[in-house]
Amino acid sequence: MVYQISIFLENRPNRLYSVTEALREGNINLRAAMIAEAGDFGIVRAIVDDPDMAFKILEEKNFSVKKTQVVGVEVPDGPGGLSDIARVLGSNDINIIYLYAFTVAGKNMAFLILKTDDNQKAKKIIKEQLGLRTISQRDINEL
Repeated sequence: MVYQISIFLENRPNRLYSVTEALREGNINLRAAMIAEAGDFGIVRAIVDDPDMAFKILEEKNFSVKKTQVVGVEVPDGPGGLSDIARVLGSNDINIIYLYAFTVAGKNMAFLILKTDDNQKAKKIIKEQLGLRTISQRDINEL
C-alpha cells in the first residue's frame, strides 16, 4: 500500500504555501498532489516520500492532517489504462471514490493513486485481472 497525507485547509491565500514550506523545512519530498475545493475549505491530498514524518511535522504545526492508505498502480502511459481499471473495478462492485495520477520523467509509465471503498480487494483484482503492478511506499521513494 501507499500512504497519502490529507491536509484540510481554509481556501485562502498562503495556506498552501504554509503546508509546502513546512514540508520543505522537514526535507519531505512531495511526489504527487491534488487539491479538492469545497467552498471555503479545501483538501490537499499528497503522496510524499516519508508520510509518517510529514504527518508529524504538519500535526506539530497545527494543521488538520490525516494519513490514509490508498492503492498505487503502475500503468502503461497511453490511452485506455484508466478505462481498464474502472471497468474491472466497477464490474467487481468496487467504487472508486477519487483518484489522481502522475508520471515520472524517463519512464513510460503512469502512476495512479486510487481511493476505493475496498482498497485490499481493489489491489487484488487489479493484479489478478489486469496483470498490473501495484506499488508500495518503497516504490514511491525509489521513483
